[in-house]
Amino acid sequence: MHVELENYIYYLHYRIISREQLSQRDQWEEGIDKEILESLMGLREYLETRIQALDDEREKLQALYKIVDEVIISRSFRGAESLLKEQPSETHPPEPIESTVEPIERVSLMTNRGVLLAEALIQPQDVRIIPAKDMNFNINTPPFQSFFISRILEPMKEKDNDAVRKGEILPEMALTFEIISDDGIIQEIRVTHYDDAQRLREIRNSCRWTLEKMFERNEQE
Repeated sequence: MHVELENYIYYLHYRIISREQLSQRDQWEEGIDKEILESLMGLREYLETRIQALDDEREKLQALYKIVDEVIISRSFRGAESLLKEQPSETHPPEPIESTVEPIERVSLMTNRGVLLAEALIQPQDVRIIPAKDMNFNINTPPFQSFFISRILEPMKEKDNDAVRKGEILPEMALTFEIISDDGIIQEIRVTHYDDAQRLREIRNSCRWTLEKMFERNEQE
């Protein structure tokens, strides 16, 4: 009987110790979990801060990129505008072309090195610019869209449309233009109702400059 009592007391003591050990382990694990949670919360806060900082930096970089891009384009256009003044071009007598109306003048648009870029076929109110056979000018190659279309032809067209709205000219006398391409390669540039010699000269010289820049890009590829 005495032995059984000792055994029972020993058993109770073991259970008490075991429960205390389990409780300590739970507390330890709980402490570890709390530390991990605090670390994760700190990490999340750091990531949120970095993401915000990177977003701010991206916006600033985009703004700087836009400024640099505009400066480059502006400098390029400034150089082009100096060429819009009268520039000597090789002129040939009219030759038969695939058109119902023969041009009154044919002007070769050439690089400064004498490479033929295109032929400008000029009629009293229309001009057709046809690239040379061995030239592949893509409509997406700069500065065709950004300069020749956006800075030269579109403003001329808008100016005439404004004059039409004011009743200063008839709608059929307003400048229009068409870019004919095949799979992105320019086949012909048509400008109708350019109105006067100054506009014609600006179209011709700016187109020559544009095609020369496109030619230089093609050579680099």
